[in-house]
Amino acid sequence: MGKKKVKYYPVGNGDTSLLKTKNANIITDCNIREVKEDIYDVKKDLVEELDKRDDKPYTDLFILTHHDKDHCLNFKKHFHTGKVSSYDTDDEKIIIDELWVNEYILGDENISDDSDADVIRKEVKRRRNLYKNNDSSKDERGNRLVLIGYDDNNNFTNVPQHIPGQIVNEINGNTLEKFEFFIHAPFKADVIESNAVADRNMSSIVYQARFSKTNGTDFACRILHGGDADHYRWATIKEKSEKNDNKDALEWDIFQTPHHCSWTFFNDTPYKDDDKGIDNSEPKQTSLDILNYKLTGAKVVATSKLVVDDEDNPPHYSARNEYVSVVGKTNFENTQKFYDDHKKPIVFEVNDYGATLKRAATAAIGAGIKKPSRAG
Repeated sequence: MGKKKVKYYPVGNGDTSLLKTKNANIITDCNIREVKEDIYDVKKDLVEELDKRDDKPYTDLFILTHHDKDHCLNFKKHFHTGKVSSYDTDDEKIIIDELWVNEYILGDENISDDSDADVIRKEVKRRRNLYKNNDSSKDERGNRLVLIGYDDNNNFTNVPQHIPGQIVNEINGNTLEKFEFFIHAPFKADVIESNAVADRNMSSIVYQARFSKTNGTDFACRILHGGDADHYRWATIKEKSEKNDNKDALEWDIFQTPHHCSWTFFNDTPYKDDDKGIDNSEPKQTSLDILNYKLTGAKVVATSKLVVDDEDNPPHYSARNEYVSVVGKTNFENTQKFYDDHKKPIVFEVNDYGATLKRAATAAIGAGIKKPSRAG
């Protein structure tokens, strides 16, 4: 498996990330653009990072936070669907051993035919039917499916399920070594609301990923990843985590900005419209509280195009300023800016002392994660 790491790819306003644990590779979302000048070859990098089985690249787990285009772009082109026995070696597509999705992938009636989201939906149905029919192949690698959150429409009969508040340390029936997830969302109400108003962001899978130290039970690195969840979802996450004595699940060494550094993490949009008397420029306290669960030396990663002082959202310049006010300029990273400067993805290598940001090939800057103490 090589070194443990966290990798954020430069994919513009979108998400593709890789977690490499001691015994598993985990991809979250897919926004793989066509390779051309100044567009990084994400697929090539993934194939180099992933292990192979029978000369076929595979990921132990693929997490689809939600099925908006910027989270599943070119899934059809780069990931294998259908039985593993139907694999075409000429395509060098990535096999997904276990797939995590939320209920809305099957409940959404607005998915365009033959889109990447439709391809994923068909694959989910194929795997779901194996569980529904108690097919003996359902637990084989390449067929496994897990529902994250709740099954409001009874679409996932017999499918394994991870719900908010649950700690997960197993993939494909194998225990993850010194690594686990804490599932934060989606909540049942969010899935119902997504179905009602056709907003996929509401149903985003939110998790804390945590690497444990080699000896003992302390964590070496904690990552908060929230897809495109807005401030309403994060307020509920904060409320339930604190109520259920899961405050440690809110702590973070690395925070991936929700919705590509959008203002929606902090308040409603538009940010401000004087003509219409709209002013949402004050961050919600619950969002600031989430950020204040940072640990010593914590870093924020904005997975977006270059953040500049303009009217775009995402990324939103005022959101960027809020993050910087919490962690400082040197601890705020942007995937596009990092690629412009270094021609590579953002990579943190993880060991017992925390996460180290790798910049140049011969130099590294530590994230300063020395102990599991809250920063002031």
